[in-house]
Amino acid sequence: MNAPDHPSGQTDHGSSSPAGEPASWSTLFNQERFHALNVREAQSVLNAEVRDDGGRVVGVFGGVLEGDVVVNGYSAPFGGIDLARQRETPANVMRVIREALRQFREAGVSDVRVRLPPPCYGENEPLVQFSLLNSGFVVERCELNQHIDLADLAGPEDYIARLKSPARRALLRPDGQDLSFREAVEEREWDRAYLTLELNRAARGRRLALSRAYIERARIALGERVRMFELFDGERPVAAALVYRVRERRALVVAWGDGDHGLAHSPMNVLAYRVVERAIADGMETLDLGISNEHDPEPDGGLVPNSGLVQFKQSVLARIEPRLTLIRRFA
Repeated sequence: MNAPDHPSGQTDHGSSSPAGEPASWSTLFNQERFHALNVREAQSVLNAEVRDDGGRVVGVFGGVLEGDVVVNGYSAPFGGIDLARQRETPANVMRVIREALRQFREAGVSDVRVRLPPPCYGENEPLVQFSLLNSGFVVERCELNQHIDLADLAGPEDYIARLKSPARRALLRPDGQDLSFREAVEEREWDRAYLTLELNRAARGRRLALSRAYIERARIALGERVRMFELFDGERPVAAALVYRVRERRALVVAWGDGDHGLAHSPMNVLAYRVVERAIADGMETLDLGISNEHDPEPDGGLVPNSGLVQFKQSVLARIEPRLTLIRRFA
């Protein structure tokens, strides 16, 4: 087992990675700098880097070792297998999986848990899912994920044109047009945006999964990959969104919501539009809005769709996909 030795210079994704920096094709949640925010003293990071016969890095499959279990996507929504090429061959995907499993077994690992990204994260994802399921992995958890496909949009105006009438009217009414959108830069602005998100969760009897202290550490460690945006009515904050750039041209809304705004209408449609507008300007092809499921209140129930959340995200053009957690237990 070893840490990834990603090649510097031009990658198959068409962008370079300076020496010592994560490869441009690596998932944020698989990177050492992300693990450093979460891994405890008794844990360690195990990565299997796999090369082809010519020495080219094909991909990296790894995670955090908890006891004798490797968790891919540790303390994150997902991880997945990082592949250097946007469209890898089936043979090479299997090569990465088989070699990684061999290395895990040699290291004394008993189980491998993989939190896969949804298919919207790239052309390789369905092939990775197929290959894992045919390599002894089984589904441990299935969640309902939603994303907005930005790749085929001509621009923000095209996005608005594709909205159905109710969602489009929410942007065009006077109170929606008066709302301004800014990125949080200074620490006090991050504090203010976090408070907006905190108020949103408190109004629903919940708490934010991420503490303000953790987000501050992430902002410092991960740099421009972590961004916070605010929506204002005049100078009064009314909504906020925490967004991570997880892969090349893929962004994830980690948390968003409106606070105690006192407006006649919810500002969430305007916030969604402004986040989409910024993602398009940043060259994103996918805006992941995260999961829209909750625990079934019935005894022995599993996960069920959060109908209100599903419908809102659909109203802002989000599509539904499954997000799977797989597990492989060695005999």
